[in-house]
Amino acid sequence: MHLRPESLRQRLQLELDSITGMDRVILGFGFCGNALVGLKSKDYELIIPRADDCITLLLGSRKNRECFSRTGAMYFLTRGWLQDEFNIWKEYQSVLARFGAEKTQRIYERMLGHYRFLALIDTGAYELEALLPLVREIASTLKLEIRVLPGSDGYLKKLLSAEWNADEFITVPPHTQVELFHLNPDLFADTCQVKSA
Repeated sequence: MHLRPESLRQRLQLELDSITGMDRVILGFGFCGNALVGLKSKDYELIIPRADDCITLLLGSRKNRECFSRTGAMYFLTRGWLQDEFNIWKEYQSVLARFGAEKTQRIYERMLGHYRFLALIDTGAYELEALLPLVREIASTLKLEIRVLPGSDGYLKKLLSAEWNADEFITVPPHTQVELFHLNPDLFADTCQVKSA
């Protein structure tokens, strides 16, 4: 559903609409393609991580993600993403079968031209050694360098233990629609200095 944010939003709203008798609902999602924008809380507060997507959640914080990305753009992987039916490697194989090696290489150079690294997130939930041969093959084919990044469950622990500071979490009041400004209110702050006459 992440490939179709509107479908994801509709599915999430169906789940939210079915919840009754709660004061607070915790939604363990990032804003993933703005799929959360437009969701409406009902008779409960909605607690959402202030994260652009699940990569930030898996790395433990926005600060960690920014730190890792300073060395160059990264295409992030986990075992789950590698096993998904729409992963980057299966898509590559499909394009290769359809267009041949030369055209596929040009397509992927254009698609991934700004990426420098293929970054495997070590979430601690699987054996890295079992994944590294495939990751090396993908990286070699796509002409990317490999990075293994330490994952962290810190963000998720805070979410589940009610440590909801305003820098990392959004509290959406009852009967309120989630808007893009909830993710980063500083981007939408009124910066105009208007003086009254």
